Amino acid sequence: MINRIHQDVVIGFIFILVSILLYMKTFDFMGEAAIYPRALIVFMIMFASLIIYSGLKKTKQLKEGHEVKYEGEEGPLTPSLLKSPFITLLIVGVYAGLLSVIGFFPATILFVIAFLWFMGVKKWKVYVLTSLGLNLFIYLLFVVQLNVHLPLGILFE
Repeated sequence: MINRIHQDVVIGFIFILVSILLYMKTFDFMGEAAIYPRALIVFMIMFASLIIYSGLKKTKQLKEGHEVKYEGEEGPLTPSLLKSPFITLLIVGVYAGLLSVIGFFPATILFVIAFLWFMGVKKWKVYVLTSLGLNLFIYLLFVVQLNVHLPLGILFE
């Protein structure tokens, strides 16, 4: 007998824990601003519960010695499979940290360059055009049209 829990159970519980933390954050929202995020979080918890249920069925199959059949691109998680999402998460985390230090536009340029490099883009023109084009689009839409104040960072305040 295999004393192993299927990965779906672990992932489902992680999603529920994250959902609970996010739900607790909505207590800081004012009035009706919390309704939509809370509804989305409740849906996340419901879907995570379905993932746990499916994982428990797969765990039972594993304990009975049956092979778990995967559909489509689904398969067992391996460290090599998780490497790319974790590096992407790291890049996004550094970007979020840089927003308050160097401001939105410089941080976005560095984020785009880092992400394109990670994705294996070789042409320098793609780096330049994507970084400048994205920043120009965001500036025109959010700063000029919608009058949104984006973080300047402590270096530029």
